Amino acid sequence: MLYTIFSWACAIATLAALLYRLPALLSNPKNLALSALCAYFLFNSVAYFVDLDVFRGHLTTLLGFPNATTILVQVSVVVLTAAQQVTVVNLTLPPREAKHATRWLTAGFGVAIAVLVVFFFAVHPQKEASAQETVFLNLQDTGYAWYFTYYLTICAVGRFQTVVFAFRYARTIPEFWLRLGMWLVAGGSALILVYCCVRYWQIVALHTTGVVGPWKFLFWLIADCGTLMQIVGWTIPLWGSKVEAIGRWLDSYRSYLRLAPLWQAVYRAAPGIALESPPSRRFPWVPPRPLDYHLYRRAIEIRDAELMLRQSADPIALHRLDQARGLPHEALCEAAVLRSALRADLGTLQSAEASQQGQSVRQRAPNLSLRQEIATLIQVSRAFQTLDKRVGSTTGFRPG
Repeated sequence: MLYTIFSWACAIATLAALLYRLPALLSNPKNLALSALCAYFLFNSVAYFVDLDVFRGHLTTLLGFPNATTILVQVSVVVLTAAQQVTVVNLTLPPREAKHATRWLTAGFGVAIAVLVVFFFAVHPQKEASAQETVFLNLQDTGYAWYFTYYLTICAVGRFQTVVFAFRYARTIPEFWLRLGMWLVAGGSALILVYCCVRYWQIVALHTTGVVGPWKFLFWLIADCGTLMQIVGWTIPLWGSKVEAIGRWLDSYRSYLRLAPLWQAVYRAAPGIALESPPSRRFPWVPPRPLDYHLYRRAIEIRDAELMLRQSADPIALHRLDQARGLPHEALCEAAVLRSALRADLGTLQSAEASQQGQSVRQRAPNLSLRQEIATLIQVSRAFQTLDKRVGSTTGFRPG
């Protein structure tokens, strides 16, 4: 069951990656690195789809010889190994050297595939079972074991070169998402190398002791994890920054909601702080557009309200706030000052608002960014809600 889930996941992921990169290839078909990358995704997808049990039987019947899907998968794996090599070479080497290396790689892997096909039909494996067991059953034959060793060697050499090139390239890239992608490609290729080592061990153990131990059917988990890592590594430079932008938006949205209780309380006391009409009370959770602008306005308006209401605050609360500057409980003291001001006499509040009309927001600390200011106000807002729960709500206050 787990084998089937991972196989479908890899098949769908590689197909999705191909469709994701295909528009860029169609608009720039002469880009050799992009062409090779799309070939890598294509043959990776083929290698997984044709080996799914739901398709294997039909393809074997259609092609008319035993283990037809086995050779299709293995040829596809060699092609995608070559395509990945070409991609990495064209990303890491100067154009002239990359073209020269691409020609040699294409010729070398082309010969390797031809030999592989001839070797396969010379051995002509007959045993068939599920996709998970077919290769293991045929490995018991000495001829097929030598054939499979040759196939593993092609894969291991290609993946080792990919690890080396991707590792070197990752160390020189300043851009975070591209660097992370290369690390993932190198890590995924390293897992494929581990898969090759496990398979080598299986062959040796099977033909010496006749037992392969607990690793008999676990090799595919290593290979599938390596494939998924490489898919993420090759695509993350494109969508990673978008995910980062979504994360920033969600952070702004959370901050906007967390400031809401404090902002609503000070707005009821000093409506003049708002440049625009407040959000609908029926849907206060709906994010306004543009969100960052309204978040910054909310922070500034809270600070403006503090300035207006300061004259009405309890002197003891103000004294405690001055003593708490820079200490962990400063936010709680600031919330106490605001709460004492909001509970003051209405006439005092209105005169304070009138005297502060046109006055700008108070200056932040010299080294305090706006994001840090928002984080500080979120702490004040939480402390303000805590005081309301402990002492009694100020939300019922309305200017008359």
